Amino acid sequence: MLTLIIIQLFLAVLLVILVLLQGSDNEGLGLGGGGGLGGMMSARGSANLLSRLTALTATLFMVMSVVLTIVASAGSERNVLESLPEINSDTDISEEPVIPENN
Repeated sequence: MLTLIIIQLFLAVLLVILVLLQGSDNEGLGLGGGGGLGGMMSARGSANLLSRLTALTATLFMVMSVVLTIVASAGSERNVLESLPEINSDTDISEEPVIPENN
């Protein structure tokens, strides 16, 4: 369980870093630009790389969130909906609200 939480924390930090690296309009931080790697680190190549890494990290983050929820609820006798506090049904909601008079 602790290992899963550490992985989730790592993914969260990585996701924040990747989103911040992209910048506005997918300009990024200008990684490269010379096109020496066949366009891999050109302006467009770095934007594609960052976009793909961000999408992959976000997908892994969501999957890990579901896995952590399942693992956390596996030892519990109740599900998430049963653990919510009950709404007090003793109050009479049929009464109309009172409008205070102006002083």
